[in-house]
Amino acid sequence: MSQTIYIIRHGETDWNRAKRFQGQTDIALNDEGRLQAVRLAIKLAEVLPFDRLVASDLIRAQETAEILNRGYDTPITVDEGLREMNFGQWEGLNINAIQERWPNELQAWYDSGQLTVPGGETQEELFQRVWQRFQYWANKEDYQKMAIVCHGAVCGVLICGVLGRPHQEMHQYMLANTGMYVVTVESQGRYKLTTLP
Repeated sequence: MSQTIYIIRHGETDWNRAKRFQGQTDIALNDEGRLQAVRLAIKLAEVLPFDRLVASDLIRAQETAEILNRGYDTPITVDEGLREMNFGQWEGLNINAIQERWPNELQAWYDSGQLTVPGGETQEELFQRVWQRFQYWANKEDYQKMAIVCHGAVCGVLICGVLGRPHQEMHQYMLANTGMYVVTVESQGRYKLTTLP
């Protein structure tokens, strides 16, 4: 039985539009984000419904999953291990404000991934947290099509894991709102990034 995982970033929020770091602050979708999720559901019409839907416990991910699930009765499982990176004191601030207060730290965060954001977590901590949860869900045998609805940095480190790349490359794989990666499970613990449907 072939198994496919759709890794999906949530729709737009007002903080996304303002380019503010959200992290684990619980911000709902805005109207554009809801429309984005509806458009994604239309794009995915031929593969819906999913056999399993897993979403971060943050409302923007849950709301996106609920829109994808409209008209279907797939239970949505909430997993707090898939929530966004903890950006600590950066949450609520945009890049300009962070650049003013923490220029060296911001550069280190982009360059090396070793930085602990003040009051937050490192990319390594993020990767360990979400990769464990991804493998937990991916290794289950009771699905053919599963969606994991999560966040930008989470998508980035998950694709690093799928490709066997260092998590410091996460910025290359971060998705736009309602962007999606499709992953094929080749065997337990072995995954292949495939094209969009």
